[in-house]
Amino acid sequence: MKEKLKEYRNRIEAISHDIVALAEKRAYVAHIIAKLKKEHSLAVIDEEREQALLTRLQAGTTLPKTMVKDLFEVIIKHSRNIQQ
Repeated sequence: MKEKLKEYRNRIEAISHDIVALAEKRAYVAHIIAKLKKEHSLAVIDEEREQALLTRLQAGTTLPKTMVKDLFEVIIKHSRNIQQ
């Protein structure tokens, strides 16, 4: 039992590291987007696009919609901060 639990906890930790690495990549791309938006005088916030993305994300998973929404809101909040 303890060995199985340790194995699964190690898997969770590896996945958590992957999530952080992906968030870092996303932040880098958000920074590039910020430069482009600034160069072309575009708004940081595009709520219509964000809502469309959220809808697609929710449709493409078996996770509860509220969980996807909560995760997405945190990600978007930080992406907006990077872009401002």
